Amino acid sequence: MKNIIDIIILSLAIDENTFLKTKKCVDSYLKTADDLIGKIYVVESNENFNNSYGNKKVEIIKPGGKFNYNKFFNIALERCKSKYIMGPNNDLEIQPNCIQTLINEMENNENISSLCPIDREWHRHTKMYLPNDNKLYFGYDVSLHMFGCVFCCKRDVFSKIGLLDEKFYFFYQDNDYVMCLERNNLLHGVHTGARVTHKSGGTDNIAPDHCKYTPKNMNEQGDILVNKWNSEPFKSGGFKKFKEYNL
Repeated sequence: MKNIIDIIILSLAIDENTFLKTKKCVDSYLKTADDLIGKIYVVESNENFNNSYGNKKVEIIKPGGKFNYNKFFNIALERCKSKYIMGPNNDLEIQPNCIQTLINEMENNENISSLCPIDREWHRHTKMYLPNDNKLYFGYDVSLHMFGCVFCCKRDVFSKIGLLDEKFYFFYQDNDYVMCLERNNLLHGVHTGARVTHKSGGTDNIAPDHCKYTPKNMNEQGDILVNKWNSEPFKSGGFKKFKEYNL
């Protein structure tokens, strides 16, 4: 199964530390599944970026303009040719057999369209919620079954749900994606045998203002989410109004 998956990584490398963060992510993909990977598309928000990841499989895309999570993902997605897609956060480390586990499940069950790995350090992925049993659990709950920082899916999913909705430039894009899957009867789940490590909130100090975790930003995106889906409740990780606070 060579070259069966393409990787999309969204990056903001403005100095050596932030470059090394993305590089660590890139290297973890290559170290654990080099033979399976066709291309790694690093979508770089820093238009002045001029570094290299030192591997011919890595292609850097610099779209320019204001950062938009879903738009930048879509730009890379349209270049992908492999059967599977995985990504997109850059503050991840892929653990051994993670990608193999996810692909094997989808290869052996044609009804599965999308899967997420887990991070045992994430509070919703502790053994209180997901047992240590190396099994697949189907569902659409955000932060439990849908781990917003990383998912793996069949590329043909996007021929059914369309490209990611670019109205969601940062917040609630995971809610929207998983609702698109559910509404189109596309099976999604989380696999306890596929592991990553993720540093949650690690980029907030360098994020552009419209992507900072403020009540204003989250409420604006949340209102779009509610209006799009007719004010339906959005699972366990759903939209709720946030009060203003003083820093």
